[in-house]
Amino acid sequence: MIPPSLDDLSVEDLRQLVETGVPEKQELEFKRQLDPRNKSHKEKFLAEVTSFANTTGGDLIIGIPDPEDVDEEDEADLWWITDYDRDKYKLDWENLIRTSTDPRLRTHEIRTLPNPDGTGFVAIVRVQASTVSPHRVTLGSKKPFYGRNSAGKYQFDAGQLREKFIEQYSLREEVEGFLTDRIAKIRSGDTPAPFEPGPCMVLHAIPATAFNLRAEIDISSSGSNASNGLPLFHRDKGGQTYSHARRNVDGIVNSQDIGDFRKTSEEDEPQSEYVQIFNDGRIEAVHSFHFRSEFSEDDKIGFWTLYEILFDRLPDYTGFLAERDVSPPIFLYLTFVDAEGFVTTSDKNRDSKKLDREVATLPVVTLESYERNAKEVTKEFMQHIWHAFGELGDPFDTYEEP
Repeated sequence: MIPPSLDDLSVEDLRQLVETGVPEKQELEFKRQLDPRNKSHKEKFLAEVTSFANTTGGDLIIGIPDPEDVDEEDEADLWWITDYDRDKYKLDWENLIRTSTDPRLRTHEIRTLPNPDGTGFVAIVRVQASTVSPHRVTLGSKKPFYGRNSAGKYQFDAGQLREKFIEQYSLREEVEGFLTDRIAKIRSGDTPAPFEPGPCMVLHAIPATAFNLRAEIDISSSGSNASNGLPLFHRDKGGQTYSHARRNVDGIVNSQDIGDFRKTSEEDEPQSEYVQIFNDGRIEAVHSFHFRSEFSEDDKIGFWTLYEILFDRLPDYTGFLAERDVSPPIFLYLTFVDAEGFVTTSDKNRDSKKLDREVATLPVVTLESYERNAKEVTKEFMQHIWHAFGELGDPFDTYEEP
Protein backbone atom coordinates (compact mmCIF):
# COMPACT_ATOMS: atom_id res chain seq x y z
CA MET A 1 0.00 0.00 0.00
CA ILE A 2 3.04 2.25 0.50
CA PRO A 3 4.76 2.77 -2.88
CA PRO A 4 8.35 1.53 -3.30
CA SER A 5 9.57 5.08 -3.93
CA LEU A 6 8.76 7.88 -1.50
CA ASP A 7 8.59 10.18 -4.51
CA ASP A 8 5.30 8.47 -5.36
CA LEU A 9 3.86 8.63 -1.83
CA SER A 10 0.72 10.75 -1.41
CA VAL A 11 -1.50 11.85 1.45
CA GLU A 12 -4.20 9.59 0.02
CA ASP A 13 -1.90 6.58 0.41
CA LEU A 14 -1.53 7.39 4.10
CA ARG A 15 -5.23 8.07 4.57
CA GLN A 16 -5.95 4.66 3.12
CA LEU A 17 -3.70 3.09 5.75
CA VAL A 18 -5.77 4.77 8.45
CA GLU A 19 -9.15 3.95 6.91
CA THR A 20 -8.37 0.27 6.39
CA GLY A 21 -6.76 -0.12 9.80
CA VAL A 22 -3.50 -1.58 8.52
CA PRO A 23 -1.67 -2.95 11.58
CA GLU A 24 1.91 -2.28 12.57
CA LYS A 25 4.40 -4.98 11.65
CA GLN A 26 8.13 -5.61 11.44
CA GLU A 27 8.59 -3.19 8.52
CA LEU A 28 5.96 -0.62 9.56
CA GLU A 29 5.60 1.56 12.66
CA PHE A 30 3.06 4.31 13.39
CA LYS A 31 3.43 7.23 15.77
CA ARG A 32 0.62 9.71 16.46
CA GLN A 33 3.20 12.40 17.14
CA LEU A 34 6.91 12.81 17.83
CA ASP A 35 8.43 16.13 18.85
CA PRO A 36 12.18 16.67 18.23
CA ARG A 37 12.24 19.02 21.25
CA ASN A 38 11.02 16.32 23.65
CA LYS A 39 13.71 14.05 25.15
CA SER A 40 11.38 11.06 25.51
CA HIS A 41 10.25 11.47 21.89
CA LYS A 42 13.88 11.67 20.76
CA GLU A 43 14.65 8.36 22.45
CA LYS A 44 11.58 6.71 20.87
CA PHE A 45 12.50 8.03 17.43
CA LEU A 46 16.10 6.80 17.65
CA ALA A 47 14.98 3.41 18.94
CA GLU A 48 12.62 2.94 15.98
CA VAL A 49 15.02 4.01 13.22
CA THR A 50 17.97 2.00 14.55
CA SER A 51 15.76 -1.07 15.03
CA PHE A 52 14.84 -0.89 11.34
CA ALA A 53 18.47 -0.43 10.30
CA ASN A 54 19.61 -3.36 12.44
CA THR A 55 17.11 -5.79 10.89
CA THR A 56 15.26 -5.66 7.57
CA GLY A 57 14.49 -1.96 7.21
CA GLY A 58 11.08 -0.32 7.21
CA ASP A 59 8.96 2.83 7.45
CA LEU A 60 8.20 5.01 10.46
CA ILE A 61 5.13 7.17 9.80
CA ILE A 62 4.60 10.14 12.11
CA GLY A 63 1.00 11.32 12.00
CA ILE A 64 -0.77 7.95 12.12
CA PRO A 65 -1.72 6.48 15.51
CA ASP A 66 -1.44 2.76 16.21
CA PRO A 67 -4.86 1.32 15.16
CA GLU A 68 -5.04 -0.49 18.51
CA ASP A 69 -4.93 2.88 20.30
CA VAL A 70 -7.78 4.44 18.29
CA ASP A 71 -11.31 4.35 19.72
CA GLU A 72 -14.15 3.38 17.40
CA GLU A 73 -15.77 6.80 17.80
CA ASP A 74 -12.57 8.62 16.72
CA GLU A 75 -12.54 9.98 13.19
CA ALA A 76 -10.24 7.97 10.94
CA ASP A 77 -7.79 10.58 9.68
CA LEU A 78 -4.21 11.68 9.89
CA TRP A 79 -2.86 13.60 12.87
CA TRP A 80 -1.31 16.70 11.35
CA ILE A 81 1.85 18.26 12.78
CA THR A 82 0.93 21.94 13.12
CA ASP A 83 3.41 23.40 15.62
CA TYR A 84 6.59 22.95 13.57
CA ASP A 85 8.05 24.31 10.35
CA ARG A 86 8.32 21.45 7.81
CA ASP A 87 11.96 22.05 6.91
CA LYS A 88 13.05 22.53 10.51
CA TYR A 89 11.18 19.39 11.59
CA LYS A 90 13.11 17.31 9.07
CA LEU A 91 16.42 19.03 9.87
CA ASP A 92 16.05 18.47 13.62
CA TRP A 93 15.52 14.73 13.13
CA GLU A 94 18.44 14.56 10.70
CA ASN A 95 20.70 16.29 13.22
CA LEU A 96 19.58 13.90 15.94
CA ILE A 97 20.42 10.86 13.79
CA ARG A 98 23.80 12.38 12.92
CA THR A 99 24.77 13.03 16.54
CA SER A 100 23.07 10.17 18.39
CA THR A 101 23.68 6.97 16.41
CA ASP A 102 26.89 4.94 16.35
CA PRO A 103 28.02 4.08 13.77
CA ARG A 104 26.26 7.01 12.19
CA LEU A 105 23.08 5.91 10.45
CA ARG A 106 23.02 6.87 6.77
CA THR A 107 20.56 4.40 5.24
CA HIS A 108 17.50 6.59 5.69
CA GLU A 109 15.50 9.37 4.12
CA ILE A 110 12.91 11.67 5.69
CA ARG A 111 9.97 13.13 3.80
CA THR A 112 7.15 15.43 4.86
CA LEU A 113 3.76 15.69 3.14
CA PRO A 114 1.67 18.87 3.56
CA ASN A 115 -2.02 18.82 4.39
CA PRO A 116 -3.79 19.53 1.07
CA ASP A 117 -6.89 20.73 2.95
CA GLY A 118 -5.33 23.04 5.49
CA THR A 119 -2.37 23.52 7.79
CA GLY A 120 0.10 20.97 9.03
CA PHE A 121 1.99 18.01 7.60
CA VAL A 122 2.85 14.38 8.27
CA ALA A 123 6.28 12.76 8.08
CA ILE A 124 7.66 9.42 6.97
CA VAL A 125 11.11 8.05 7.71
CA ARG A 126 12.23 5.24 5.43
CA VAL A 127 15.17 3.21 6.74
CA GLN A 128 17.04 0.61 4.69
CA ALA A 129 18.67 -2.37 6.36
CA SER A 130 22.28 -1.45 7.11
CA THR A 131 25.23 -3.69 6.34
CA VAL A 132 27.35 -1.88 8.93
CA SER A 133 24.97 -2.67 11.76
CA PRO A 134 24.49 -2.93 14.66
CA HIS A 135 23.82 0.76 15.21
CA ARG A 136 23.27 1.88 18.76
CA VAL A 137 21.50 4.87 20.29
CA THR A 138 24.02 7.15 22.00
CA LEU A 139 21.51 9.59 23.50
CA GLY A 140 21.39 9.09 27.26
CA SER A 141 23.50 6.81 29.44
CA LYS A 142 22.31 3.31 28.45
CA LYS A 143 23.33 3.41 24.75
CA PRO A 144 21.18 0.42 23.73
CA PHE A 145 21.08 -1.61 20.52
CA TYR A 146 17.62 -2.35 19.10
CA GLY A 147 16.30 -5.03 16.79
CA ARG A 148 12.87 -5.63 15.38
CA ASN A 149 10.31 -8.39 14.86
CA SER A 150 6.59 -8.61 14.10
CA ALA A 151 5.76 -7.32 17.59
CA GLY A 152 7.89 -4.19 17.17
CA LYS A 153 11.28 -3.11 18.47
CA TYR A 154 13.23 -4.85 21.23
CA GLN A 155 16.66 -4.51 22.80
CA PHE A 156 19.32 -6.94 21.63
CA ASP A 157 20.53 -9.37 24.25
CA ALA A 158 24.18 -10.44 24.50
CA GLY A 159 23.75 -13.41 22.17
CA GLN A 160 22.02 -11.40 19.46
CA LEU A 161 24.70 -8.71 19.64
CA ARG A 162 27.41 -11.33 19.33
CA GLU A 163 25.80 -12.69 16.16
CA LYS A 164 25.63 -9.19 14.66
CA PHE A 165 29.29 -8.50 15.36
CA ILE A 166 30.31 -11.87 13.92
CA GLU A 167 28.45 -10.99 10.70
CA GLN A 168 30.35 -7.71 10.47
CA TYR A 169 33.68 -9.40 11.17
CA SER A 170 33.05 -11.93 8.39
CA LEU A 171 32.21 -9.19 5.87
CA ARG A 172 35.29 -7.20 6.87
CA GLU A 173 37.48 -10.27 6.38
CA GLU A 174 36.12 -10.78 2.86
CA VAL A 175 36.67 -7.13 1.94
CA GLU A 176 40.19 -7.06 3.35
CA GLY A 177 41.03 -10.33 1.60
CA PHE A 178 39.92 -8.88 -1.73
CA LEU A 179 41.99 -5.72 -1.19
CA THR A 180 45.11 -7.67 -0.21
CA ASP A 181 44.83 -9.89 -3.28
CA ARG A 182 44.26 -7.01 -5.71
CA ILE A 183 47.10 -4.85 -4.36
CA ALA A 184 49.49 -7.82 -4.54
CA LYS A 185 48.51 -8.36 -8.20
CA ILE A 186 49.05 -4.68 -9.03
CA ARG A 187 52.49 -4.68 -7.40
CA SER A 188 53.51 -7.77 -9.38
CA GLY A 189 52.13 -6.52 -12.70
CA ASP A 190 49.34 -9.14 -12.79
CA THR A 191 46.80 -6.61 -14.05
CA PRO A 192 43.97 -6.61 -16.61
CA ALA A 193 45.83 -4.05 -18.75
CA PRO A 194 49.57 -3.51 -19.38
CA PHE A 195 50.95 -1.90 -16.26
CA GLU A 196 54.49 -1.31 -15.05
CA PRO A 197 54.64 -1.75 -11.26
CA GLY A 198 55.70 1.37 -9.42
CA PRO A 199 54.32 4.34 -7.49
CA CYS A 200 50.57 4.78 -7.94
CA MET A 201 47.30 5.10 -6.09
CA VAL A 202 44.39 2.72 -6.36
CA LEU A 203 40.72 3.36 -5.64
CA HIS A 204 38.45 0.42 -4.89
CA ALA A 205 34.67 0.80 -4.78
CA ILE A 206 33.26 -2.35 -3.18
CA PRO A 207 29.49 -2.86 -2.82
CA ALA A 208 28.55 -4.97 0.19
CA THR A 209 26.28 -6.92 -2.18
CA ALA A 210 29.37 -8.17 -4.06
CA PHE A 211 29.73 -10.89 -1.44
CA ASN A 212 26.21 -12.27 -1.89
CA LEU A 213 25.75 -15.70 -3.46
CA ARG A 214 24.21 -14.17 -6.60
CA ALA A 215 26.12 -10.95 -6.89
CA GLU A 216 26.41 -10.42 -10.64
CA ILE A 217 24.83 -7.27 -12.07
CA ASP A 218 24.34 -5.92 -15.58
CA ILE A 219 27.56 -3.97 -16.08
CA SER A 220 26.93 -3.31 -19.78
CA SER A 221 27.77 0.26 -20.69
CA SER A 222 24.97 2.68 -21.34
CA GLY A 223 24.56 6.38 -21.98
CA SER A 224 26.36 8.84 -24.21
CA ASN A 225 29.82 7.34 -23.60
CA ALA A 226 28.79 3.72 -24.03
CA SER A 227 31.78 2.88 -26.24
CA ASN A 228 34.22 4.37 -23.73
CA GLY A 229 33.04 2.82 -20.48
CA LEU A 230 33.99 4.49 -17.22
CA PRO A 231 36.43 7.42 -17.28
CA LEU A 232 39.97 6.77 -16.10
CA PHE A 233 41.02 7.80 -12.60
CA HIS A 234 42.01 11.35 -13.63
CA ARG A 235 40.75 14.84 -12.98
CA ASP A 236 38.70 16.46 -15.71
CA LYS A 237 41.18 19.16 -16.66
CA GLY A 238 44.47 18.57 -18.38
CA GLY A 239 43.82 15.58 -20.59
CA GLN A 240 41.54 12.85 -21.83
CA THR A 241 39.65 10.93 -19.17
CA TYR A 242 37.87 8.40 -21.36
CA SER A 243 39.36 5.28 -22.89
CA HIS A 244 37.99 2.41 -24.96
CA ALA A 245 36.36 -0.43 -23.12
CA ARG A 246 36.74 -4.13 -23.74
CA ARG A 247 35.36 -7.23 -22.11
CA ASN A 248 37.49 -9.62 -20.09
CA VAL A 249 36.85 -12.60 -17.83
CA ASP A 250 36.26 -10.40 -14.78
CA GLY A 251 33.96 -7.88 -16.47
CA ILE A 252 34.90 -4.72 -18.39
CA VAL A 253 38.28 -2.99 -18.43
CA ASN A 254 39.12 0.47 -19.75
CA SER A 255 42.77 1.35 -20.22
CA GLN A 256 44.99 3.87 -21.93
CA ASP A 257 48.72 4.45 -22.11
CA ILE A 258 50.03 7.36 -20.10
CA GLY A 259 51.80 8.37 -23.29
CA ASP A 260 48.40 9.17 -24.77
CA PHE A 261 47.90 11.83 -22.09
CA ARG A 262 51.34 13.36 -22.45
CA LYS A 263 54.62 11.91 -23.75
CA THR A 264 56.81 11.41 -20.69
CA SER A 265 59.57 9.15 -22.05
CA GLU A 266 60.80 7.21 -25.05
CA GLU A 267 60.11 3.83 -23.48
CA ASP A 268 59.03 1.05 -25.82
CA GLU A 269 56.39 -0.06 -23.34
CA PRO A 270 54.70 3.02 -21.88
CA GLN A 271 52.99 2.76 -18.53
CA SER A 272 49.23 2.31 -18.51
CA GLU A 273 46.30 3.28 -16.34
CA TYR A 274 43.05 1.39 -16.16
CA VAL A 275 39.62 0.99 -14.62
CA GLN A 276 38.38 -2.57 -14.08
CA ILE A 277 34.65 -3.12 -13.52
CA PHE A 278 33.98 -6.54 -12.04
CA ASN A 279 30.86 -8.54 -12.82
CA ASP A 280 29.65 -8.16 -9.23
CA GLY A 281 29.96 -4.35 -9.27
CA ARG A 282 33.38 -3.94 -7.68
CA ILE A 283 35.49 -1.24 -9.33
CA GLU A 284 39.29 -0.91 -9.35
CA ALA A 285 40.81 2.32 -10.69
CA VAL A 286 44.57 2.89 -10.93
CA HIS A 287 46.26 6.29 -11.25
CA SER A 288 50.03 6.58 -11.73
CA PHE A 289 50.56 9.61 -13.97
CA HIS A 290 51.08 12.22 -11.24
CA PHE A 291 53.42 9.86 -9.38
CA ARG A 292 55.72 9.30 -12.37
CA SER A 293 55.46 12.32 -14.67
CA GLU A 294 58.77 13.99 -15.58
CA PHE A 295 56.93 17.31 -15.31
CA SER A 296 56.46 16.75 -11.58
CA GLU A 297 59.15 17.08 -8.93
CA ASP A 298 60.57 13.81 -7.67
CA ASP A 299 58.48 12.08 -5.03
CA LYS A 300 55.97 14.92 -4.74
CA ILE A 301 52.28 15.01 -5.53
CA GLY A 302 49.92 17.94 -5.13
CA PHE A 303 47.46 17.65 -2.26
CA TRP A 304 44.83 19.58 -4.24
CA THR A 305 45.56 17.50 -7.35
CA LEU A 306 44.44 14.48 -5.32
CA TYR A 307 41.35 16.41 -4.26
CA GLU A 308 40.44 17.19 -7.87
CA ILE A 309 40.95 13.60 -9.04
CA LEU A 310 38.70 12.22 -6.30
CA PHE A 311 36.08 14.95 -6.62
CA ASP A 312 35.84 14.52 -10.41
CA ARG A 313 35.77 10.72 -10.53
CA LEU A 314 33.89 9.51 -7.45
CA PRO A 315 30.48 10.56 -8.84
CA ASP A 316 31.19 8.60 -12.05
CA TYR A 317 32.05 5.39 -10.24
CA THR A 318 29.33 5.50 -7.60
CA GLY A 319 26.84 6.81 -10.16
CA PHE A 320 27.56 3.77 -12.34
CA LEU A 321 26.50 1.54 -9.45
CA ALA A 322 23.46 3.66 -8.62
CA GLU A 323 22.22 3.46 -12.22
CA ARG A 324 22.31 -0.33 -11.94
CA ASP A 325 20.37 -0.37 -8.66
CA VAL A 326 23.29 -1.74 -6.66
CA SER A 327 22.19 -1.31 -3.06
CA PRO A 328 24.44 0.67 -0.73
CA PRO A 329 26.58 0.67 1.27
CA ILE A 330 29.58 1.02 -1.00
CA PHE A 331 32.94 0.68 0.73
CA LEU A 332 35.52 3.06 -0.76
CA TYR A 333 39.22 2.39 -0.21
CA LEU A 334 42.19 4.45 -1.40
CA THR A 335 45.63 2.81 -1.35
CA PHE A 336 49.02 4.37 -2.05
CA VAL A 337 51.23 1.67 -3.58
CA ASP A 338 55.05 1.75 -3.64
CA ALA A 339 54.95 5.43 -2.74
CA GLU A 340 57.02 5.28 0.44
CA GLY A 341 58.97 8.51 0.83
CA PHE A 342 56.53 10.59 -1.23
CA VAL A 343 55.26 13.87 0.17
CA THR A 344 52.20 15.93 -0.66
CA THR A 345 52.54 19.62 -1.35
CA SER A 346 49.67 21.95 -0.53
CA ASP A 347 51.35 25.20 -1.55
CA LYS A 348 54.75 26.42 -2.76
CA ASN A 349 56.19 26.72 0.72
CA ARG A 350 54.81 23.65 2.45
CA ASP A 351 55.38 19.93 2.04
CA SER A 352 53.90 17.20 4.18
CA LYS A 353 55.86 14.57 6.06
CA LYS A 354 56.97 11.55 4.03
CA LEU A 355 54.68 8.57 3.55
CA ASP A 356 56.13 5.95 5.88
CA ARG A 357 55.26 2.65 4.19
CA GLU A 358 55.25 0.87 0.83
CA VAL A 359 51.53 0.08 0.90
CA ALA A 360 49.23 2.52 2.69
CA THR A 361 45.54 1.61 2.60
CA LEU A 362 43.57 4.46 4.13
CA PRO A 363 40.57 3.96 6.44
CA VAL A 364 37.40 3.02 4.62
CA VAL A 365 34.97 5.72 3.51
CA THR A 366 31.49 4.21 3.57
CA LEU A 367 28.83 5.43 1.17
CA GLU A 368 25.59 4.32 2.82
CA SER A 369 23.39 6.42 0.57
CA TYR A 370 23.81 7.69 -2.98
CA GLU A 371 22.43 11.01 -1.75
CA ARG A 372 25.70 11.72 0.08
CA ASN A 373 27.37 14.45 -1.97
CA ALA A 374 30.77 14.15 -3.62
CA LYS A 375 32.28 17.08 -1.74
CA GLU A 376 31.54 15.49 1.65
CA VAL A 377 33.02 12.14 0.56
CA THR A 378 36.08 13.81 -0.97
CA LYS A 379 36.71 15.82 2.20
CA GLU A 380 36.67 12.61 4.25
CA PHE A 381 39.25 11.08 1.90
CA MET A 382 41.43 14.20 2.09
CA GLN A 383 41.43 14.10 5.88
CA HIS A 384 42.68 10.49 5.73
CA ILE A 385 45.36 11.48 3.18
CA TRP A 386 46.43 14.40 5.39
CA HIS A 387 46.96 12.05 8.32
CA ALA A 388 48.63 9.31 6.24
CA PHE A 389 51.29 11.85 5.22
CA GLY A 390 52.07 12.69 8.84
CA GLU A 391 49.96 15.81 9.35
CA LEU A 392 47.89 16.60 12.44
CA GLY A 393 44.44 18.13 12.64
CA ASP A 394 42.10 18.91 9.77
CA PRO A 395 43.46 20.28 6.45
CA PHE A 396 40.33 22.36 6.02
CA ASP A 397 41.10 24.27 9.19
CA THR A 398 44.21 25.56 7.38
CA TYR A 399 43.15 25.72 3.75
CA GLU A 400 39.92 26.68 2.02
CA GLU A 401 38.22 24.10 -0.16
CA PRO A 402 38.86 24.53 -3.89
